Amino acid sequence: MNQHVPTPNAAEPAFEILPNAGDVVALVEDDSTTRLLTRAWLEGAGYTVTEFDSERAVRESTGAAPSVACVDLGLGEQNGFDVIAYLRERDPELSIIVVTAERAVDTAVAAMRAGAYDYLTKPVDRDRLLLSVRRACERRRLVDRVKNLQSELGTGPLTGAVVGAGAAMRELSRQVERVVESDVAVCLLGESGTGKELVARAIHRGGPRRSGPFVAINCAAIPASLQESELFGHERGAFTGATQTRLGCFERARGGTLLLDEVGEMSPATQAVLLRTLQERTVRRVGGSQEIPVDVRIVCATHRDLRSEVDAGRFREDLYFRLVVYPIHLPPLRNRVEDIPGLVTHFLDKLRARAAHSVRGLSAEALDALSRHAWPGNVRELENVIHRSVLACRGQEIALADLPPDLRTTHVAEPESENDEELLGGEGEVVTLRELEQRAIRKALRVTRGSVGRAAKLLGIGRATLYRRLAELDVSPETVGRIVA
Repeated sequence: MNQHVPTPNAAEPAFEILPNAGDVVALVEDDSTTRLLTRAWLEGAGYTVTEFDSERAVRESTGAAPSVACVDLGLGEQNGFDVIAYLRERDPELSIIVVTAERAVDTAVAAMRAGAYDYLTKPVDRDRLLLSVRRACERRRLVDRVKNLQSELGTGPLTGAVVGAGAAMRELSRQVERVVESDVAVCLLGESGTGKELVARAIHRGGPRRSGPFVAINCAAIPASLQESELFGHERGAFTGATQTRLGCFERARGGTLLLDEVGEMSPATQAVLLRTLQERTVRRVGGSQEIPVDVRIVCATHRDLRSEVDAGRFREDLYFRLVVYPIHLPPLRNRVEDIPGLVTHFLDKLRARAAHSVRGLSAEALDALSRHAWPGNVRELENVIHRSVLACRGQEIALADLPPDLRTTHVAEPESENDEELLGGEGEVVTLRELEQRAIRKALRVTRGSVGRAAKLLGIGRATLYRRLAELDVSPETVGRIVA
């Protein structure tokens, strides 16, 4: 335990202290006398102080996040550097002021490399401490202000990566913002084609490892016998065909981010090795004996329900808790129909950049058909549809007829009644266009069992147009049957 006690300084500081009412200072100090005096200084300057006398107390804290932390490196038998690492992991933007009796230059350098904002030696000067805390709090407010402006201006981590401004995508962006600056293990859950790899790349680009490599591996595309070699590498001669040493994904991603796509398809044997790697932060190549340190951020993705896979015995529960620390659910396209127009524009611009074409948009009927589709393939399917429609289009606007057949036609059952009126009158009978249109609408509604959406698709018009025509033609739902929107 450090026994150095700060010497009180009766002189008032030469600067004006203007702390923010919300500034909280975490004081990590095991010496009670030093802690009491430092707290008196900080509270006298207007700060709110939370005290901790050990690393354990810091880890067990559930209070409000501090604006700045003052950490003593000599916490008895504990290491203050571990406290710094933990605080930085929880909040990468937290300003940490190191307070210690150690005056060695090497210690100061090590503290700065660990992420310390400032380095003060004991006995601490009151004015020097308050100046450092004030500047650290100002820095934190500036960082928070920049983040708020980025959010308001739409420059969050997902900007440019995932298209969409609906409620579902705004919630997704908020979730990504919570984890982007930390190294917490993220698991992206969602159906195939929802953009899980795009989100993983956005997390990498927005975080502190952005200058490092981004490596993605699809576990479902690799045979079980080769998964261990792909992930952890192999030595020359480790097996037949291993003519040279090969680095695995963990070594190639050192200092960056590793995406384990479709992690639910990983074999049980590889799961066991992966668990050991995550625990020890080292890899051992296939056929090797050396433990190689690795420093990577893990992001995994899967379309499966991993909790159900654990219950079924197909996925290790201990590995599940290592990988699914912060799950993020990606919404399917059918749950964010409001984003379809923006996605269509994005894909048309993307295609124009790669190949010259004159298509600038799509008709209201075509957009209505896209909005009514279930999209089992999600955004990936939509991109494919737009590409096909551009190739079929001969004008500047994609029409309903340019869409793939399964989007503009609907298979429906034959009408149950055999007494359906003919659309055209009998021989010698002339039917007005208004009556002909009314009969066509009635027929479509009966055939589709009252589904306005499917009836509109059969008639080749938009759903909104059909609702309008129903009102204009005075077609009562009761005369046709229950109408389903």
